[in-house]
Amino acid sequence: MRWRGGLLRCLCSVALLLLACGSEGTAPDGSDAGPDAGPDTALDATPDVAPPDVQREDTPAGEEKFSFEIVVFHEPEGREGIATGDFFTPSIVYGTVAMESSYRHAMTFQITPMMPPVMRGLPTHGPLIVYTDDMETVVLSPLDHFFSALVWREEDGSLGYGLHGDVEELPAGFTHRFLLVRGRGVNRTVERWGEIMRGDRGRPRVSRYADLGLSHMGYWTDNGAAYYYRTAPGMNEEETLLAVRQDAIAEGIPYSYFQLNSWWYEKEETTSPIRGGLVRWEPLAEMFPDGLEAFRERLGLPLILHNRWFAKDNIYRDEFEFVDGEQMAFPVGRGVFDRFMADAARWGAFTYEQDWLVSQYWGLRYLREREGRGEAYMAAMDDAARDKGLTVQICMAGAAHLMDTVDRTQTTTVRTSIDYAADVSKESFWPQFHTVNMLAWALGIWPFKDNFQSSERHGMQEALISALSGGMVGPSDAISAARRDILMRTCREDGLLLKPDRPATVIDAMLVPHARPLITMTWSDRSDIGRSVYLSAYHIAGDHPQRSAADRVFAAFNYDTIPLDETFHFPSAVTDWGVSLQKDLSILEPVVRYDWRAGTAEVVQGEFSLGPMEDLYDFAYYVLAPILPNGLALIGEAEKFVTLSDHRFEEVAYDEGGIRLKLAGVPGEEVALLAFDTHAGRLLPEVAVVIGADGVAEARIDRPTE
Repeated sequence: MRWRGGLLRCLCSVALLLLACGSEGTAPDGSDAGPDAGPDTALDATPDVAPPDVQREDTPAGEEKFSFEIVVFHEPEGREGIATGDFFTPSIVYGTVAMESSYRHAMTFQITPMMPPVMRGLPTHGPLIVYTDDMETVVLSPLDHFFSALVWREEDGSLGYGLHGDVEELPAGFTHRFLLVRGRGVNRTVERWGEIMRGDRGRPRVSRYADLGLSHMGYWTDNGAAYYYRTAPGMNEEETLLAVRQDAIAEGIPYSYFQLNSWWYEKEETTSPIRGGLVRWEPLAEMFPDGLEAFRERLGLPLILHNRWFAKDNIYRDEFEFVDGEQMAFPVGRGVFDRFMADAARWGAFTYEQDWLVSQYWGLRYLREREGRGEAYMAAMDDAARDKGLTVQICMAGAAHLMDTVDRTQTTTVRTSIDYAADVSKESFWPQFHTVNMLAWALGIWPFKDNFQSSERHGMQEALISALSGGMVGPSDAISAARRDILMRTCREDGLLLKPDRPATVIDAMLVPHARPLITMTWSDRSDIGRSVYLSAYHIAGDHPQRSAADRVFAAFNYDTIPLDETFHFPSAVTDWGVSLQKDLSILEPVVRYDWRAGTAEVVQGEFSLGPMEDLYDFAYYVLAPILPNGLALIGEAEKFVTLSDHRFEEVAYDEGGIRLKLAGVPGEEVALLAFDTHAGRLLPEVAVVIGADGVAEARIDRPTE
């Protein structure tokens, strides 16, 4: 894109630090680093900015080599009247990054709910990712002041960075930093970008089991759920949810918490079935006659509580300061959040879910016209939650909200998919979710796919995707409809989720045009036996004869003005079913490929085929198990999606004749174990183990003696 003439340029001093992974120096995250960069992607200031002080050195590198640059802009005197009248026309352009023509692919994340990807270099908060056919990758983003930043790609392929056009003024002493990371591989370079972002703040990754929502399966009532703004016949909301709970107990489905969405509190009256902004964040008496605390006691489980934007006419503005937009109000300060978090804790909640974040950003110019206001809002919420011992889930967030979590302590999860809908248009959900998961993982926050109904036509795929995300698993079926046979593949008998080490993301090959199914991967890494890879493939194709009119209509209206085929590379038909272990998955040695659906296994090396799969939205799922020195490969607990979770397998050892295991679980829980013998070319007989009264069991899988 080209900016109109006469655009205000940044007249500020610039400091530029250039660092790279190597054997010398230290990166902000504490890892070894050394300066290194090529001249083609230096962060250059605009012509009237003082030349940056650039440090460059060449250092030896290992198998993976990354470099990064941090450019720092200072505004000592302050600025006024710099807004352009158009958010996407920068108020200040700091500079550009010259790119070689080989960087012909681009991806960024829209400033719309759940930050869906777009395969163009549109102006956004970032990060902006550009890459070559062979996956040489550059990532550009702000390193602070995320809500004021703008990054974009020019028509000539160069990358621009500055402040968005709604910024009206800057205070004296304003400092703004941007980060550019170079590497090979989109997934890996984005991960390295996140490591630097987090390392700059000393922000560790959130634990996979950081709160009850992350550690255990729970019941959800969000959009798409069986009881979203509806109840079971003849029941109110409390009675309906208590009936769900009793049905789950009877069926042996171990829900560990319930989520209450926006239907439970008072909102302004509108013509919409979900009503308008928040008026009073308290339970409606007709839904919970004795209040939420009494409901939670009857339920016997803790809660996740949802909140949305404020109505202009809300009960809190007499006590707390607010500013008004055209259709909503916004709190200034943390006082109202202190009230909310105290109430949430008293009612038995452990997580506060803040929804409609991007809608508030666009709905209140107040948040955009001065730097720091978006950050202050997120800090107020986070600080209030911390003081009451609550965690936070952010929803309908943009990438600025997600990047801002490097400065927060209580945010554990982020929604990275649009609102769930059963049985329709999976191309509108699954590719985007697995792409945005790269950002969440890089920034140390766990992605949430949203609720799903296990009883829908593609319930197995929805459960698999939830389990492999490493985040929450939130079924939302109607009474008597939940599929225990599907849901229990995600967890132990006590509801503890069995997780991979990281969220499943699209493999890099999905980020260029292709004719392949949607391929994702994650893994379990173990110091004792190596890495087991979980590889999934989903049949998604634009011209598939089973793609219905409903699928097409749904896909046309969910990403604002961005066509669906610009949110991912959408093949018209799948004709390439091959996978290369080395090129696609970076696996260099032969592995045992266990076909989870067929229950068969074989040794593979080089390339293998995924299918074909005939039906739209059908899936293939494989466990790629490392071959041990004794010739055995441990598949693990084949009845579960994540077959080798570290919360099931506490210890693994091997000798010439077999594999020794120490397992964890619920007393009396049965665990079926599977391994493959590469010497005999077959699966070994299944070994059944019962967890002991102390919650552990020891087992052994032996190679038969013949």
